[in-house]
Amino acid sequence: MTDLDRDALEATLLEWLAIDSTSGRERAFLEHLESAFREDGWNVERQQVAQDRWNLVIDDGHPTRLLYSTHIDTVPPTLPVKSEEGIIYGRGACDTKGGLLAMWAAAQKLRRRGLEGIGFLLVVGEEVDHIGARVAEDLELNPTQIILCEPTINRVVRAQKGMVRLTLRAQGVAGHSAFPGDGKSAVDPLLDGIERIRRHRWPTDDILGPTTINIGVIEGGVAANVFAPSARAEVLFRAVAPVEPMIDEIKHLAGDELLVEDLIFNDPVFFDVPDDLATCTVPFNTDATYLTTLGPVWLVGPGDIRCAHSDDEQIALDNLIAGIDLYIELGSRVFN
Repeated sequence: MTDLDRDALEATLLEWLAIDSTSGRERAFLEHLESAFREDGWNVERQQVAQDRWNLVIDDGHPTRLLYSTHIDTVPPTLPVKSEEGIIYGRGACDTKGGLLAMWAAAQKLRRRGLEGIGFLLVVGEEVDHIGARVAEDLELNPTQIILCEPTINRVVRAQKGMVRLTLRAQGVAGHSAFPGDGKSAVDPLLDGIERIRRHRWPTDDILGPTTINIGVIEGGVAANVFAPSARAEVLFRAVAPVEPMIDEIKHLAGDELLVEDLIFNDPVFFDVPDDLATCTVPFNTDATYLTTLGPVWLVGPGDIRCAHSDDEQIALDNLIAGIDLYIELGSRVFN
């Protein structure tokens, strides 16, 4: 790939999108990236995360000052890959294989200017539990600046919401639904607990706005004429305040009849951003929570998050190229 060559950018991204890298199945894409970066003259090391899963730690042979980072996993399912009128479609087009390609092209340009100390941290598992970023906290890296990619339409993020993900679980007693004394439905306390949580007044923030809640999954029971022996709900909060007090309140509202399990959480993040560039706030959660332990983060990338995770995920080649320019500009500031 040559600098800012549209045809090469398009061909490379189409090739990457054709490789399934849904969370837990990142191996093939990791191996592809290892080979590509080594052929481009980079040092590549693996940081083991789990069986058949690892992060890639990449450098130019010098202590890393500028660290480009993103996740390489995608949500399911893998989508058909195509290019039409300057728009590239496929799973990961904007979230975040397109952004990774923009970072790589920017890093190539900076290296050709003679800059040294550029590296990459490419992690797995962001779309599920941030396991790659959590393991990466153990790396002996001390970059001057981390540039983290998520699709923000090339606006630098001033703040991102936190997240609380959990499962509510209720147990009942199966029985014939005509005889209430002979059984107990697990669905009733689950619905009651969900309603208490939904009606509660959760925090708001002047910058990030309100806490939001999504009841993503509800399951329970075996038949309409049987009291449900078990029921569960998967719930996700987009948090705008420290999450530990929220978790305590969730457990209180759940009451004695509900178990709160499978907790995954992190706090909102407020970033120190350049004051001369377009900025935004985002209602979603990223690996920034964990990577800020390694160094300061600028969160920015090409593509629009609103089409990520959809059946129409896409990125405009012009926006990707604008992302390259922005990554070059931001990267250059690290060395000034």
